[in-house]
Amino acid sequence: MKQPSTIEPGNARPLPTMGSVDTATLDLLAAWKSEDATTDPEKLREADEEVAEFKKAMNENRAAAGARLVFT
Repeated sequence: MKQPSTIEPGNARPLPTMGSVDTATLDLLAAWKSEDATTDPEKLREADEEVAEFKKAMNENRAAAGARLVFT
């Protein structure tokens, strides 16, 4: 049985070339990064603690499931 095609002949769009850059998305991500940036030592410490708690919880969950630990 022939598999159905999702592309009709004559209607195929060319695939984006490798290396094409979505500058709008990159600009948005850069803006978000800039908005979230801080040099406040207390906020940086809190963020580090949050990351450490996340890593610990992920490892505990994986260990309970018998999976390899992601964060070492």
